[in-house]
Amino acid sequence: MRPGPRTASGPRCGAGARATRLRPATDTHRGTLTVALTELKGQNTGTTTVVIERGPVRVFAGALLDDDPAYRQDEPGGPVPPTFPFVMPFWGSLGTGGAAGLPVEKLRGPGRAILHGEQEFVYTRMPRVGDVLEGTTTITDVYEKERSNGGKMEFYVSETDWRDAKTGDPVVKTVFTMIVNVRPPKQD
Repeated sequence: MRPGPRTASGPRCGAGARATRLRPATDTHRGTLTVALTELKGQNTGTTTVVIERGPVRVFAGALLDDDPAYRQDEPGGPVPPTFPFVMPFWGSLGTGGAAGLPVEKLRGPGRAILHGEQEFVYTRMPRVGDVLEGTTTITDVYEKERSNGGKMEFYVSETDWRDAKTGDPVVKTVFTMIVNVRPPKQD
């Protein structure tokens, strides 16, 4: 393993489409003007504390069809798959309030489909079974791309800075892009 930051990212979506900053958009189902979610940019959406447990690591590795025995160790300190930080907020969160992240309830609605766009991981060190991490999520970008059929795709980029809960040392930064596919207005 190389020392220093490492990255892993998924495929890019929407290549070739024209990007613009979000602006007010007409809600085709209610005929009213809705304010796009640009007010989210720069917003801290909360902090989540997680304990990385070996059971979820085993199940996650199995879901990836990864049969590496390192992910099935019984002792603390075992490795986790490189993309495990993506599921940490949903699988291991402590306390009330659930996982910090994008306010998905504000993105839903008629004619709107939520898609997983891209994920990226920048490692200072690899997380390990037994780690207790605190992740603070910030929405870093909001933009849209027009589609050729008259619809649009809204992009919401969030970054979560995961740190060791005891020392405050950085562990991994996750970058996640959520896409909302918005149907074009109905033609009369």
